[in-house]
Amino acid sequence: MEYSTAARVNDSVTQFKVYEDYLDSKVKPMDLFYLKSRELARKLVKHGHKGTVLSREEFEEKKAAVQAAQAAKSNTFYSRSRPMTLASAGKELKDNFLKALAEREEANRSGKMT
Repeated sequence: MEYSTAARVNDSVTQFKVYEDYLDSKVKPMDLFYLKSRELARKLVKHGHKGTVLSREEFEEKKAAVQAAQAAKSNTFYSRSRPMTLASAGKELKDNFLKALAEREEANRSGKMT
């Protein structure tokens, strides 16, 4: 299964807590051996000497977007506070049975009544 470019970026963004960890993932042990400084190695990576790298702003934006998408995805099905459109909303019900069902619909859907 081949990942798309967006999926690879999302994986790389969510894998790291902070931008410095992201930069450190691009630094190789050989770089540290020759440069003798992690900060200098980070600066080289940041300036693009080790390939394409996200800027701090891009990293933060993508991380926030991925976290928001994950939160929205997890809250979609399990949130009781989300607005819910009732099936009986906006309908003119003439049958007494359907009126009784419409009165109980919100309580049944929210779990207050079973």
